[in-house]
Amino acid sequence: MVFGKGQIAMKYTLDLGPKASLFVPPITGAIIASPAIFVAWQPSTWPATPPAVDTNFIFALKRILEESMLAEISNVIMDTQKVNGSLEHRGHVVAIAMLAALDAIASYGYRGHRVKKFIEAHFSPDYYPHAVQIFDLYRNSMIHSWNLFEASLYPDDSKVRLEGGMLAFGLLDFFDALVSGTGAFLEDLETNSALQINTLARYDELKRSAKP
Repeated sequence: MVFGKGQIAMKYTLDLGPKASLFVPPITGAIIASPAIFVAWQPSTWPATPPAVDTNFIFALKRILEESMLAEISNVIMDTQKVNGSLEHRGHVVAIAMLAALDAIASYGYRGHRVKKFIEAHFSPDYYPHAVQIFDLYRNSMIHSWNLFEASLYPDDSKVRLEGGMLAFGLLDFFDALVSGTGAFLEDLETNSALQINTLARYDELKRSAKP
């Protein structure tokens, strides 16, 4: 699979399939009696922040992004398709989850205009020219106002494009770009010192904010 700017990601390819678990914690919030296991969506269980980025840290972060964000969205998409046949009449909520996930994932590696920087660095090339619009017209509009006013969404895998002067894309194509972009980010994290500094700082911030 090709990720980002022609880079082939093998080591940190994301797996959104179901994961076996013998522990059932709260689905959100703090765990009052912290288990001695790593629960991806509970920061209080995350491994301690290492002094430097290494393979173990990247795999831990991969698991967090995979299990607490992208796999959950993937499950909702698949469940919706089974019940409804498509994302029509369900895509609005799915889109908000995707855009919030993009913002959260970008916050690890980037500071200032992080969504724009993440898209330009890690998404497929057809999204590069639209990075600012995706943040302004989609992320801000949908999360703050719940609706789109100057853009369009489709419940399919149609490619990103301008349509009558308005930006449009399919939710399934965008989700593929987000998953691929996350894989590309993890690959780059192994060697990019700026990404390493920012990611360790963000991880440590989130880890420290959780109730022990």
